[in-house]
Amino acid sequence: MAVSFAGLQEGDELPALELEPRLGQVIRYLALGWVFPEFFFDPEAAKAQGMPGTLVPGPLKLGLLYRCVAEWLGPSGFVREVRAAHRRPDLTGKPITIAGRIARLYQEDGSRRADLELAIINAEGQPSVRGFAVVQFFESA
Repeated sequence: MAVSFAGLQEGDELPALELEPRLGQVIRYLALGWVFPEFFFDPEAAKAQGMPGTLVPGPLKLGLLYRCVAEWLGPSGFVREVRAAHRRPDLTGKPITIAGRIARLYQEDGSRRADLELAIINAEGQPSVRGFAVVQFFESA
């Protein structure tokens, strides 16, 4: 289902995206950059660093925010920007929910855009990431 700019209102919520990043996903992500800090994939190394378990890398969480926005937007437009401030770590194998809402609808340089407020919420209901995105709608949307 395509999103229509005309049908949106400030304050509208994006559909929540529930995920459970797994260790295999983290290892595949690390392999893309050929960077392998042990605390991301080795529970003992993570504990030796004072962490409760293996972590989901921050850049991977940024990619998950992008995924949530892109899935919501669909063919109606494109993602111009995604930013994030990481507040606390997320552990692999633990559920997270990506939530968002439309903060602002506007026109700029002849383009229809929306500013989105995003968050990754951990299993304890705490925000682990606060994010922001800008999307631009195609003329037919």
